[in-house]
Amino acid sequence: MYTVDTYDVIVIGGGHAGCEAALATARMGQRTLMATLNLDNIALMPCNPAVGGPGKSHLVYELDALGGQMAINADATAIQMRMLNMGKGPAVHSLRAQSDKVAYQRLMKETLENTDNLNVKQIMVNELLIEDGEVKGILSELGEVYEAKAIILCTGTYLKGKIILGELTYTGGPNGQRTAELLSDSLRKNGIELMRFKTGTPARVDKRSLTLDHMVEQPGDSKYRAFSFMSDWTDRNEQICWLTYTTKETHDIIRGNLNRAPMYTGIIEGTGPRYCPSIEDKVVRFSDKNRHQLFVEPEGNHT
Repeated sequence: MYTVDTYDVIVIGGGHAGCEAALATARMGQRTLMATLNLDNIALMPCNPAVGGPGKSHLVYELDALGGQMAINADATAIQMRMLNMGKGPAVHSLRAQSDKVAYQRLMKETLENTDNLNVKQIMVNELLIEDGEVKGILSELGEVYEAKAIILCTGTYLKGKIILGELTYTGGPNGQRTAELLSDSLRKNGIELMRFKTGTPARVDKRSLTLDHMVEQPGDSKYRAFSFMSDWTDRNEQICWLTYTTKETHDIIRGNLNRAPMYTGIIEGTGPRYCPSIEDKVVRFSDKNRHQLFVEPEGNHT
């Protein structure tokens, strides 16, 4: 082991939470290191390149009020904006932006790399260094020590991550990335309780393989929208999304293959998102419905 540098704060992880944490501490004058597994995947949105929606839009507004970056970044890279739940009361109105996946990532990376007091490094963190109950820094897989007075964990879904595709299971992070295999052991050793969460990633399809004229167009709002109070209210609708539905035949296929579905074979042991069930879960739980919504959305302007 050898000491490379000393910081006030080290942020582990370069997703949404890691970016906001690193920018916040750096802007407050704290010398900050953001350690991420891959510099090219900072602020990557491997599940769905969208910002906001029910619940999450409130968090985006709060981040903006606290000087955060997500709202500004979402406004700058949105290809469609819609206010959801307009048929209900104003308390549940939720702004949602479909972002250009590559543009969002590129702009956030550029923002981080040009922020004073902030260093961004590609580091696999293996261990937290703790003495007498106080954190002292991190140890990387290369034997590097980075000292710090405080560490913020924003590791997302990368700790001992598993990818589960039907009957196939293998170790991996989102979008083909590496997983952090040793950091979990260090956290447990220091008394931090861990549990596993399950996320569901929607399928990617080739737009050319779809019959879009059989679907319902979902254009953006005619009224101009913005997440950030520092952004101009302007037209951000460059793309159209679509709505289609499952059929009875779809449901029959799903029910006929539940014995192969990891949600029902016990392969998936983690806790899933409360309001975003998988399609097989919807078909089973809401067996009285003969169709469910499917949204078809572009990942960007150039894909």
